[in-house]
Amino acid sequence: MIIFHNNKPIEFQTEEAFLQFARDFRIIHAAGGIVQNEQQEILMIFRLEKWDFPKGKVEEGEQYAEAAVREVQEETGLQGVTLGTMLPSTFHTYELHGEPILKETHWYNMRAPKQPLTPQTIEDISQAVWVSRNQVTANLKHSYPSLAALWEAWGE
Repeated sequence: MIIFHNNKPIEFQTEEAFLQFARDFRIIHAAGGIVQNEQQEILMIFRLEKWDFPKGKVEEGEQYAEAAVREVQEETGLQGVTLGTMLPSTFHTYELHGEPILKETHWYNMRAPKQPLTPQTIEDISQAVWVSRNQVTANLKHSYPSLAALWEAWGE
């Protein structure tokens, strides 16, 4: 298991080592997706000066898969999303109001028809766009290391 702590990868050889590391953090679960349309374009969002895939926090009582679809729809205005296979989860740390956070994001393959998108500006999303696979790779140079690892693992 690899966690990105301060944007640097840390690999844990055992679950015990991971649990020892995690005990110092509040754990947040999120879900999202790599969404592809019929033209093989990928959905990306631009939030807080970084490129990202749509995702968000899982609500109490919500399953990861339903949270992933809900968050993609809320953040981009996308309709007609179909859920595919589960992708590897990503882990990264950050600080929120002085509290250390460990965020585990559960990712899914998704499909949706190409359509106009509406970025959720209340969540600081300034763009929601369909991009080519080559553009995803370029955009991820201006993103988080955990997303580059996810994209590499996706390899569809």
